[in-house]
Amino acid sequence: MDSFDDAHMTRRGLLLGTGAIVVSFSVTRALAEDATSGAPAPAVDKPPELPGSLNDDRFLDSWIKIDASAKITVFTGKAELGQGVRTALLQVAADELDVEPGDINLVTADTGRTPDEGFTAGSQSMQYSGTAIRNAAAQVRALLIAEAARRFGLPPDGFRAVGKKVIGPSGQSASYGELVAGQFLHVEAQPKSVLKTPDQLRFIGTEMQRVDIPVKVTGGVAYIQDLKLEGMVHARVVRPPSYGATLKALDPASIEAMAGVIAVIHDGNFLAVAAKGEYQAVKAMRALQQAATWDEKETLPDETDLPAVLVGMEKQVGTVAESGSPAFPNGAAYEATFTRPYQIHGSIGPSCGLAHMKADGTIDVWSHTQGVFPDRKAIAQMLGLSNEKVRVIHMEGSGCYGHNGADDAAADAALIASKLPGRPVRVQWMREQEHMWEPFGPGMVTKLRASLDASGKIDNWTFDLWSNQHGTRPGTAGALLAARLKAEPFAPDAAKMVITPLGNGDRNADPLYVIPNRNIRWHFLPDMPIRVSALRALGAYTNVFSIESAMDELALAAKVDPVEFRLKHLQDNRASDVVRLAAEKFGWG
Repeated sequence: MDSFDDAHMTRRGLLLGTGAIVVSFSVTRALAEDATSGAPAPAVDKPPELPGSLNDDRFLDSWIKIDASAKITVFTGKAELGQGVRTALLQVAADELDVEPGDINLVTADTGRTPDEGFTAGSQSMQYSGTAIRNAAAQVRALLIAEAARRFGLPPDGFRAVGKKVIGPSGQSASYGELVAGQFLHVEAQPKSVLKTPDQLRFIGTEMQRVDIPVKVTGGVAYIQDLKLEGMVHARVVRPPSYGATLKALDPASIEAMAGVIAVIHDGNFLAVAAKGEYQAVKAMRALQQAATWDEKETLPDETDLPAVLVGMEKQVGTVAESGSPAFPNGAAYEATFTRPYQIHGSIGPSCGLAHMKADGTIDVWSHTQGVFPDRKAIAQMLGLSNEKVRVIHMEGSGCYGHNGADDAAADAALIASKLPGRPVRVQWMREQEHMWEPFGPGMVTKLRASLDASGKIDNWTFDLWSNQHGTRPGTAGALLAARLKAEPFAPDAAKMVITPLGNGDRNADPLYVIPNRNIRWHFLPDMPIRVSALRALGAYTNVFSIESAMDELALAAKVDPVEFRLKHLQDNRASDVVRLAAEKFGWG
């Protein structure tokens, strides 16, 4: 038998439609109470843990779609930020689906199509999304093989998937498209998948040309700054001249009369201009800056002694880690204070955002945000809309590895578009706006003391760090500049000290080195004189530099080679291997 009756369909297939495995995301969530009666829902067993992000979006059709023509679409809630994740995820999916990477259309972070995987941050895209896609793809492959075996009336053991087909023991074959006809893959993933073994992999672990590079080097539409929508207008914002400034007076008449100007947008302390052409918008923005009068107040500290200012802003102290009882009866072998200034991301291209308020009251937003779902929530709150009426679509922009102005540019575009329904609005920040208004990496101070025992090993260690929190990304409207400046403003969320395994200002403050008596404390600064948020590595930027500088100095005091000194204090095999490999690669004698 080398054919089958593809008219066969299940009751589910008849009800849900034939021709494809098609639902791109699942929205069903169990409710805590019966919405009609108010009675508590019956107790249910906790579902089993699923691999990676499958645990949050548990249905296979959240991750894989195959239509009747065998077109394959894979969905990820993670964003391409220049780290090459699109290529890596294609490799994972292609291996487990037994197809070529080019056979797959990968859809990245989009609140209208993809699973909600929060922020693309912490170098966790492959750990969570890659794991989810690999397991979902393996289970889809198993279901396709099982369906082919069922239709041919044979055991599945003799079937294999290859090149978008399932082939039987006697050469029978059925395409993925034929197999999904009349079938719907809205089934919950299982905790265990039959994954390919290393010797079966063709793409994972091999070099592959980055799929995002060609369009970038050939002048295509690669970045959000390149995107042009039909009927699009150009907008520029006018920020207050300083933190805390409020608008005192404005006469927009002369700006409204300028060539190409469509509207001047004034909402509290939020000012913007929209024009037909981009340079017209820039000229109108400059004129609007001159026409506005602001009340300003002093908010910045004395920058000549910033470390003392930061230490003086302490409001709370938390213990990050401790062991033993650090004491220095004979003084410290080494002590030092390290400081870090405020630092900008300084992205090569200033932030950009596009938005289109449509006739049905919904709004589409394009952004190079690192979190489309949190950004959607914040923009919806700012506009007074439900989440369902806001769609945020990720598009690459200038990379930053941290929280730059991307979310704010998207919010600017959304607020302006809400005033100009029917017109797609493009907001491009100016360079000076980027440097002044993007969130800065927080200023920090660390103070370290350490002593050595008779054998030359560290016996006492104290590490104190002064820092604000390093994460104020959107989640509420108060994280967005536009929302803060409106006539009915949203206040920023209160800063909180949260000590977690992933770390914040305290990231990597607790050294991997084994020290019997240690105390690491975070002196928390709830307020900062300027806007702060995530910059690459968060507090680790300062903490690791402080710790490793101390290790070099302590090695000198102990008269021990710095590599040997570090290895003497490590019990973590992976960390030891890293040190040895680094020494080998640098030719350390």
